[in-house]
Amino acid sequence: MKRTIAPACIVLAAALAIGGCGGAAQANHRTASGTTNTSTTPDPTVSLEGAVRAALRENAKASDFVLEHNAIPGWASSSTAGPALSGLRTAAAQRRKAGVRVRVLSSSVQVRSIRLEPSYLTASAMVTERSRVVVVNSKGHSLGKPKKLTEPALIELRRHGNKTAFVVWKVTAVK
Repeated sequence: MKRTIAPACIVLAAALAIGGCGGAAQANHRTASGTTNTSTTPDPTVSLEGAVRAALRENAKASDFVLEHNAIPGWASSSTAGPALSGLRTAAAQRRKAGVRVRVLSSSVQVRSIRLEPSYLTASAMVTERSRVVVVNSKGHSLGKPKKLTEPALIELRRHGNKTAFVVWKVTAVK
């Protein structure tokens, strides 16, 4: 009897070493992943900076929409508020009155820096928007050649309620 048990033990030990039965290899995996999750705490600035970047992207989309349609979309208030939203409304009304729209041919926003206030309630960002646009009349006919624009700006953001979200509050052109 002892001779038949010994080969079975060797086969079982080999299977455990390879990890075929969920042995040592999986135990080591659990130990390795357990050590990384228990000792770190998330940095709040990382998620807040991500929220600032998201608000800047959404604000750029809203601005492009307003240029093309001379109207404020309902979803703009999720990324833009205060004087920045008022400025969009005023500019759209002026273009409507003049009978022109701006067709955005290309647009990109480069975030150069983000500064979170110690209270985490406000933030500021230095951005540069590069775009290629053409002014069109109410019939959609071009009123000139496309223009390349480079517009650096200081953008002030405010926290949106108790969420990890910001809204663009004020935009100041930088020379």
